[in-house]
Amino acid sequence: MGITNPGEPYFKDGGWHWNGSAWIKGGLAFEYAGQLLGRVFTTTAAAGTNTLLSGAVPAGSLYVATAMAVRNANNVTTGRVVGIFQGSVQYWLGGDGGGAADTAFSWRGVMVAVAGDNLLGILNGCTAGDDIYFYYSGYIMRLT
Repeated sequence: MGITNPGEPYFKDGGWHWNGSAWIKGGLAFEYAGQLLGRVFTTTAAAGTNTLLSGAVPAGSLYVATAMAVRNANNVTTGRVVGIFQGSVQYWLGGDGGGAADTAFSWRGVMVAVAGDNLLGILNGCTAGDDIYFYYSGYIMRLT
């Protein structure tokens, strides 16, 4: 007949919910696990296009990115992009046609990265030896 008594042990931790007509197993639960705050940089950029990646999202977690930025501290760039790297595919969230030295392109929004994904920043038109930076922030959710 199914689960009928919420006082029974199998209701432990609120894993079951009343949907109005029956008790059902609860959906996927999340909990806040911490602040997502990172900076990736190199002081020896290659000439041309450079991609900077965050560490991979660990299994059992989600990264919820709410802001990302890229900048070249030394020289003008011809393009700047932020996004997510999943498998072998780059998904661009925002970008521009480049900018003056030591100015940032920034993006704000919400992007969810799952296990194995990397957040990414791309700078085009770099000069060899430039100091380039990728910043990201948001929060980490844990799957429970």
